[in-house]
Amino acid sequence: MIKLFRNIRQNLLNQGKTTKYFKYAIGEIILVVIGILIALQINNWNENQKSKKDERYILTEVLKNLEEDAGLVDDILHQRQKTKKAIFPLLKYVNSKTMDPDSLQFHLVNLLTFERYYPINNAYEILKSKGLQLSDNELTTKISRYYDYEQPKMSSSILDIETSIINIYNDPNGIMRFFSLMKKDEHIVVKNPNDPIFKDELSFFLIAFQDNNGGTLEKLLLFKDINKSLKEQLTTELKKLN
Repeated sequence: MIKLFRNIRQNLLNQGKTTKYFKYAIGEIILVVIGILIALQINNWNENQKSKKDERYILTEVLKNLEEDAGLVDDILHQRQKTKKAIFPLLKYVNSKTMDPDSLQFHLVNLLTFERYYPINNAYEILKSKGLQLSDNELTTKISRYYDYEQPKMSSSILDIETSIINIYNDPNGIMRFFSLMKKDEHIVVKNPNDPIFKDELSFFLIAFQDNNGGTLEKLLLFKDINKSLKEQLTTELKKLN
């Protein structure tokens, strides 16, 4: 094609048709420019399609991680609610009320059971490695806030619960000394349920732990709503990209 254009220009020069030669040369330049622009458009379209494909993949994986995270949070939330329900009868018990051994065991197990939280954020790590480049800047900000602020804050609060309970297990001079049998999350048998010293020490723990558990429960409910809202926004964005 280039050789053909060169031959046409040479023929025009040989025939002395200078004006036509310049018009033809200008036309040829315009054709080349148009060709370049078309090639750039095609390249940009291809890059845009690749970018959308990458974004769909990342957002799909983030959505999956959020769903898994929500499942973990639901399990922990359920346990914190069980603990909340156990605290009230135990507070009545330590204030001179009697309680049958089976009920006491049931409530103590729910009081001293905890769930570990293992945040799921591998898709976010992939997104960060790509420079957090999403077409929706607001969504990028919300995803970053969830993983860099909300999730660590929630993790810290859940860890506080775990630490408080583990301290009970690890202190042979504390409440543990009043148990004749203790199998984590399953059985707790008190040697003497009417021991006033046991009731006093349990009461001290309950009063302090009640606020800790209640605060974590409130944070879990809020975190669950944040998780749900972000999942809904991701679902909407994926529909747009598809």
